[in-house]
Amino acid sequence: MPRTEGKTEETPVSLTEERLNVSKSSTQQGEANITKEPYTETKTVEVPLTHEEVTIERRPPSGATKAETPVSSKEEIKVPLRKEVQVTKEPYVKEEISVKKKPVTEKRIVSEQVTSEKVKVSGANREE
Repeated sequence: MPRTEGKTEETPVSLTEERLNVSKSSTQQGEANITKEPYTETKTVEVPLTHEEVTIERRPPSGATKAETPVSSKEEIKVPLRKEVQVTKEPYVKEEISVKKKPVTEKRIVSEQVTSEKVKVSGANREE
C-alpha cells in the first residue's frame, strides 16, 4: 500500500539555559587598625650649666675689722649655693601620618554551576 503523507504538525519546545550574571557590590571585608602607643627612651642633651662653689681666700686683716666678742664656741655660717639645673618636658608634634585608602582592581575567576536543557526523544516512531 502506498504511503501518503498529510500535513505535518509542529509543536515548538523551548530549551532554557542558565546564564551567569556577575554583579559587583561594595561590602566591608575587614578593617585596618591604626594604633598609637607610647614608648620610653632616654634622651641626652649637653647644655652649659652654671653653679656656685665656695672658695676660701685668706688675707691679712684690714685695719677696719675689729673682733666683737672673744672666742668662746663653735660657730657655723651658712652660705646658700645655687645651680641652674631645671629639666622639664613638654609635648610637641614630631610628625604627622596620613592614612589613605585606594581601590585596587584585580581579576578573579568566578565559577558557578549552570543548568541547561537538552532534547531527548524516545519512542519507535521518530525521524531525525
